[in-house]
Amino acid sequence: MKKGSKILIYILSVVLVSAALWACAVCAANDAFALCKKGEASDFTLESDTPLAETAKKLKNAGIIKYPLVFRVYFMLKSGGDVFPAGSYVLSPDMSYDEIRYEIFGIGKARKEVRITFPEGSTTDEVIELFLKNGIGTREGFEKAIQTHEFSFAFMPKTVNTARKYRLDGYLFPDTYNFYSDTSEEEAVAKMLENFERKFTSVMVADAARAGYTADEAVTLASMVQGEAYYLSDMAGIASVFRNRLRGGMKYLQSDATGLYGEAYDTYEHAGLPPGPICNPGAAALEAAVYPANTKYYYFLTGRDKKAVFSRTYAEHKKAINRMKN
Repeated sequence: MKKGSKILIYILSVVLVSAALWACAVCAANDAFALCKKGEASDFTLESDTPLAETAKKLKNAGIIKYPLVFRVYFMLKSGGDVFPAGSYVLSPDMSYDEIRYEIFGIGKARKEVRITFPEGSTTDEVIELFLKNGIGTREGFEKAIQTHEFSFAFMPKTVNTARKYRLDGYLFPDTYNFYSDTSEEEAVAKMLENFERKFTSVMVADAARAGYTADEAVTLASMVQGEAYYLSDMAGIASVFRNRLRGGMKYLQSDATGLYGEAYDTYEHAGLPPGPICNPGAAALEAAVYPANTKYYYFLTGRDKKAVFSRTYAEHKKAINRMKN
């Protein structure tokens, strides 16, 4: 055979092989990216969690894909996983590999967003109930997250009084939040704790410490202020009464709001601060607890107009009570 003929045959072979490879590449690309695929949607069921190789075979047998090996390689490159979850899915031959993956794994599907407002002074039980009312989580899941989950926030109390109702009482910051309906209990609680951390700053923690209060004691005091005050303008004064009593050595704080949270929290019966916060206070109450008004008040009561009436002595307080009765 002449040298020219050999070169021609070689060129033709290269062209044919290249054409064949190109055709295979085009077919594989069409299968992977649904460039011009057609077909009707149908149910595709995996009875149990199924390995990638077996799933690829099932997809081919169902007419959803043509090249199981290409599917396996593509899937491994995209996700690194090798097991498909059990379930029933609606798939069609005109879907790309990514669309098949999205459908089976729920990737990229629209997630329902839920907007929830937690009022200032909400108890932890009320917070949980609002979550449940809006279709997020379970009571058991929230109680477990609140009581035992290890959240990594500097303000978290290292130890808590055994009489405390909920470990995270006081720290579920009341605000308006957007959650996804499939948000886990831990994620939901963490979002509220992150907000608390933004509001109860490290400067406030340090200032509370300089006044002789741990962060948890300051939050407990803030919860009492939140429970007692009807108006924001009264919060700093109410905080000053409790701080003055604690500083002045008065045995009982005598807050009506504390007894409502449980017998162990009754500050008419138990000296000093209660075992923990009685509610989840807002920003104004937290600020009042750390930066109270500079007063000599030791008593207050709430008037008919919901305004706080302050007194320095018990005699003045009795007179205020009598005026209120008349």
